[in-house]
Order: sequence, then structure tokens, then C-alpha cells
Amino acid sequence: MAQAGTQSVDVVCPGFTGDCLETLEEISMEGREAFLHAGGKTFNYIPCMNDEPMWIDALAAISEQHMQGWPTKLQAAQASAAVLANGRELAIALGAKQ
Repeated sequence: MAQAGTQSVDVVCPGFTGDCLETLEEISMEGREAFLHAGGKTFNYIPCMNDEPMWIDALAAISEQHMQGWPTKLQAAQASAAVLANGRELAIALGAKQ
């Protein structure tokens, strides 16, 4: 992009929910170096959501939505096979993947 005349880029990695050493090294550091070396002027790496409270709340809500009908560990320990089968069917009907 820099060789084509782009002077500034903002980089976000929507496939990652949390930064890790590889993300930071390969994308933020190596990507920055390659872009600037090729003539770019400004490279902004936008960090992942990591442990931001709003993201954790959203992740919890998404998890709860997709786990509806699945028994908890205590329920599973106390439940019969029929109850577990019914819970599984309900979860699948609500959109859980098999």
C-alpha cells in the first residue's frame, strides 16, 4: 500500500478478541516496519478488545445466549439422561451448534 502512495493506515484485527505476543509482533511491529520501510508515514495499530469491561459483558451475553438450555455442571451431575437429552434438544432448537 505504501508503494502505491498510501501514506497512513489504521490496522485492526477483527479476527482476534485479545492481543497476544504473536499478534503484536507480526502485525503491529513487523507490519509497521514493512509499511514505513516501503514509504508509508503513519501506521496505527488499533489494539484488540482484550479485557475491556464492555467487551467482557458483551462476550458473556453472547455466551449466555448460545448456551441456553445446556445444563450446568451441578444440573448435569444430578440429571437423568432424559433430562440431559431434552436440554440438548432445546439448546439446538435455540441455535446451538451440534
